[in-house]
Amino acid sequence: MKRVPAEALAVLGWALSLALAGVLVRPGLETGPLFSSDSAIPVLMARAARVDLFHAYYLGQDRFGAWPFLLARLVGGRDWSAEGLQALLLVVTWTGAFPLSRLVRASGVAAGMLVLVPLALAGPAEVRLYVLDASQPYGWQFAMLAWTWLGLRRLLEADARGARVGWGVAASLAAALACWVSTSSVPVLVVLWSVESLRAWARSPMGWRQALMAAVPVTVGGVFERQLRRLYHRYAFRTYRDEFRSPVMLDQGHLWDNAGRVLALLWSGPLPMGGLLLVGLGLAGTWLVRHARRGRAAWAELSDPAWMALACGLSALAQLALLVAVAHVRHNGFAARYFALAHLLLLVGLGALLLHLVAVWLSPRRLRVIGALGVGAAGVALVWAWTQPPRMTEDHARALEAARTLARVAPGSLLMGGYWDVYRLAALQPLEAQAKPLPDPRQYQRTPFLWAELEAARTLIWVRARGDKEPEEPQERELRGSLFLRDTAPFAHAPGYTFWRYTRAPPPDEGPR
Repeated sequence: MKRVPAEALAVLGWALSLALAGVLVRPGLETGPLFSSDSAIPVLMARAARVDLFHAYYLGQDRFGAWPFLLARLVGGRDWSAEGLQALLLVVTWTGAFPLSRLVRASGVAAGMLVLVPLALAGPAEVRLYVLDASQPYGWQFAMLAWTWLGLRRLLEADARGARVGWGVAASLAAALACWVSTSSVPVLVVLWSVESLRAWARSPMGWRQALMAAVPVTVGGVFERQLRRLYHRYAFRTYRDEFRSPVMLDQGHLWDNAGRVLALLWSGPLPMGGLLLVGLGLAGTWLVRHARRGRAAWAELSDPAWMALACGLSALAQLALLVAVAHVRHNGFAARYFALAHLLLLVGLGALLLHLVAVWLSPRRLRVIGALGVGAAGVALVWAWTQPPRMTEDHARALEAARTLARVAPGSLLMGGYWDVYRLAALQPLEAQAKPLPDPRQYQRTPFLWAELEAARTLIWVRARGDKEPEEPQERELRGSLFLRDTAPFAHAPGYTFWRYTRAPPPDEGPR
């Protein structure tokens, strides 16, 4: 009987892990990311009847590029659901395992990377709940950074002019997408370019022209994103009198306090980043003590997993430096989501080193047996997960029931209310009955293009969720200069939600009709 190649076995394991994530990591499930109004925005963008420059970024926010949602519209039309977008995110993010496996192919651990990357993505909750959340840029960003990294490596290694042009174009495209989805990709790309240039210099004679040539994709990515964001700000201000600009200036006067907060938060969770950093720094320090005096020869002998660990560790440190330096992070309370990408990079880098050590210690036959057992376990887990009823959170179940109720009694209505209700309920409705969500004017607006709908509306539906701060629904509401009167009784009820109908008051000179 012919033995199954290790990489074929690893690809099967990769596919099973993707299918398992598709079952367990779904919006609204206890094992998946939270589905909130922030999570609903990508769904609403993919469904939008009209797309303009305002849709180049996550609505009302210039830190999150919207090419994934434009891509969704291109490949699947407008009829997207939260589950559909989540599946697209998983597929795109999981592809990041392939370029990473190519980067360590020479060391014999390529097959292991196809298993390690899914484990790093879906294992630790502090990574899974943010990187695999469609309302966050990190999953899309991780995949594009991985593909750019492979492009930079191949560009530096290419001998023929045609190969250099091809890899240069591919790396530039991936870098542009990485920077578009998040400007925090720029320091990571600079680190990757620096480490890859050092690796190429250590292993073969390389002039400064080759290093500058490899810097072109990084420059293209950064310049493209900067110019697109400038056009976005100009368009948003001209159209809505607001640039929707996120405050990302240097947090002067708070840098020392920010550093203390970041260092303290590195020790939370079952796999604390602080511990991972200490392990990485310890390994790096040990190597420097033993081999640094040998100079270039020592660097040339470094294995590809070691180069990967070096690049991932420095990239993670660059991300942490951003968390200290940028005021926006402090304004948002150093939320756990900001640490997710750095955490993932550390797991991938140290995991690659661990795979290398295991490959050195164990024979190929034993590695193949371990791989077969792992694939078998993934298959059993997939069958078990598939046969279990989905465990939906109570909050998501209530929101889903409220969305269905509204779609049944008032399809396509103008829906107003709290920020955390209107977008969420609209995205949970079927496309043909989807409400037009517009938050209370006193709250943050992500759909300013719907103000015209309010100005022309004869009636609207106001959603009130259990726990709203207002003691009762007011009889009258003045909205953008127009007075709306509430019905005497609720329009509809759903568990945890009450829907009220408001009707535009007649002008004073007309009197009651």
